[in-house]
Amino acid sequence: MATKTSTAGRIDPGATDYGLWNRFYADHMAALDAGDVTNWSADFLPEAVFTASGLENPLRGARQIEEAAAAGHAARTKSGVRHRHLVSMLRIEPRTPTLTRATSYVLVIESRVGGGSEIYASTLCEDLLVRRDDRWRIRYRRVTRDDKPWERA
Repeated sequence: MATKTSTAGRIDPGATDYGLWNRFYADHMAALDAGDVTNWSADFLPEAVFTASGLENPLRGARQIEEAAAAGHAARTKSGVRHRHLVSMLRIEPRTPTLTRATSYVLVIESRVGGGSEIYASTLCEDLLVRRDDRWRIRYRRVTRDDKPWERA
């Protein structure tokens, strides 16, 4: 059974405390890794957009983001694989009292139950967060995989 670990964006609106933001992202990624995609996706706005250089098309809306995360977690569980998202180099850049940009490196470790672990992906995660309804939520996420950079036109 999945554990509820999301902070649901409950960070003081004026917070510049790195520890609070670090906790937000630790809880956010722990929810995803535990398969608690309902709480993980609650950190996205209903109209959020999730793009990744490994995805064919952007995911639009918290519901589509949640469905994709649930499908991925189910497929990994069925094949005996676990992912752990390790966030590092977190940089927070407040733009306004209700708009913040966050960038981080996220290393995804893949482990086989009863087997070994290896790096699945090394990524740059860029978020635009909006303060709405007394909490921070992700409006836009862009994930760039080091092994699958964005195509330049």
